[in-house]
Amino acid sequence: MIAQELEVSLHMAFVEARQQRHEFITVEHLLLALLDNPSAAEVLKACAAH
Repeated sequence: MIAQELEVSLHMAFVEARQQRHEFITVEHLLLALLDNPSAAEVLKACAAH
């Protein structure tokens, strides 16, 4: 079983791709979804991602 936060992020990536009428979920969709997740955004900041 995957963590609840990951499940939500994957769902949000799907929603983002669907809203843009994209056929596939890409890394970009997942990154956008992760940026809306406070825990994931904190990890990215800790890794000096800009």
